Amino acid sequence: MMATKEFKHLTPEQREHFLEHGWVKIPKAVLEEHLTRFTENVWVRLGYDPDDKSTWQKEKIHMPRHREVPTKDFMPKAWGAMCELLGGEDRIDTSLFESCGDSLIVNLGAEEWMDHDIAPKDLGNWHIDGDWFTHFLDSGEQGLTVIVLFNDIGPRAGGTYIAPDGIKNVVQWLYEHPEGVDSFSQDPDGSRSVCSAQSCKEFIELTGEAGDVILLHPFMPHSASKNYLRIPRFITNPPVTLKEPLNFNRSDPADYSLVELKILKTLGVDSLPDWRIKNERKRFTPRTRAGKDAMIIEEVERMKAHALKIGGAVDSMHINGPVPYQVVVS
Repeated sequence: MMATKEFKHLTPEQREHFLEHGWVKIPKAVLEEHLTRFTENVWVRLGYDPDDKSTWQKEKIHMPRHREVPTKDFMPKAWGAMCELLGGEDRIDTSLFESCGDSLIVNLGAEEWMDHDIAPKDLGNWHIDGDWFTHFLDSGEQGLTVIVLFNDIGPRAGGTYIAPDGIKNVVQWLYEHPEGVDSFSQDPDGSRSVCSAQSCKEFIELTGEAGDVILLHPFMPHSASKNYLRIPRFITNPPVTLKEPLNFNRSDPADYSLVELKILKTLGVDSLPDWRIKNERKRFTPRTRAGKDAMIIEEVERMKAHALKIGGAVDSMHINGPVPYQVVVS
């Protein structure tokens, strides 16, 4: 069922690993200059002292974006791999989410976790990404889940956990529910969510070095972990969107993307000629948007105060206030 086409970025081993496990790591994929630029003022933006953990008021922070670089320039090696996983650059909608920015996801840990381990399946926030559209088996809005490492992340230092054997739970649920779903509510332990984390047996902690990019199948269940070591962890999670929905009934099998093939392989079929969605495709403003706008205002004020103190300018697209959210399509 492997597509027979030319690959320039993904090795045969990486392609097989993606089809088997649903993820692949692209080492040293981000240009060093971007890693430096996007983290140089992170502590100013947070308002925390990097040398005083008592100032770290929150364990996890999803920071807003102030600066951005086109994805193919930000991480050219990873961009090539992304295109090959999705069936070609021509299938990617670069009018949506075509850039990577400094919207850092910070995990600083908490004192309570330094001597108290928690089993991965009990982390409680197992999910798949995409809080801005109706999910169907063939949705193309979340073409891949992308994790960019901005610092070295070792074991027990807040790396994202994934559950590769949980992909089958998501695929099966969406296959059986062609009406789709806008959000994936779940019990605190994840037992009855679409991911069904409590039924999973395989849990992997994603570690790596600064500049590594990890590409996950969009149906890969994943969860934030506990940063037991309290070594500050910085990642981003830039989305990539397709122009069209996934296609599970292509006339030429070689045209299937690796993302499509993984779904078909999971279902044990070569195609799905009769499967159709039974509801309207919708896009909407993310539920987290209001909170991000408030954080933007706070961070810009901190950056202005810092610039006034040391001299220099504030480098932010939001210098005159939060830029309106642009990706709302009903």
